Amino acid sequence: MKRAHRESAFEAIIQANEHDLLRYFQRRLLTNADAADAFGDLMLTAWKLRRRLPADPTEARMWLFATAHNVLRGARRTAARRSAAADRFAREVRTLSAPTWDESAIDVRDALERIPAEDAEIIRLTYWDGLSSDEVAGVLRLNPSTVRTRLSRARQRLRVMLEPRGPASDAHDDRRSSAFARTSPTD
Repeated sequence: MKRAHRESAFEAIIQANEHDLLRYFQRRLLTNADAADAFGDLMLTAWKLRRRLPADPTEARMWLFATAHNVLRGARRTAARRSAAADRFAREVRTLSAPTWDESAIDVRDALERIPAEDAEIIRLTYWDGLSSDEVAGVLRLNPSTVRTRLSRARQRLRVMLEPRGPASDAHDDRRSSAFARTSPTD
């Protein structure tokens, strides 16, 4: 009975203050989505700590606002870390030169679009990202032997797609073969 009363009291305190608490976050965070996330974090924290909630309604309200303040501080720290990481990444990306794609690399990329998506990803992970079949299996949550089989079939499909279609394309044959071997943009 005591537990039911405590949970009922908790719900009553939350209902009496939820609009003010949500507005607290809305006034301090940039978006309503951020405010809603922070409010959800507050509700979860308050629920976990509900035994500490004072019985007096005024003290309970202040306890909720103090907890909201702590949640807000945590949200701001998280946003600052996220922002610092995004800024660092943006600086690094600006220093990288954009890859250039020669004709044969474009042919390979286009051919990859025409095979099943998971097979294309096996090719990309293997040749573009340099992962072993065991590593590809781990990324895609497949058996390594399945990856090896699918990689073999995908390479065969790509070879057929990239085969020259007549005598005029003999010059492209060597370029396509070398593009398939590296299947990545050239710098």
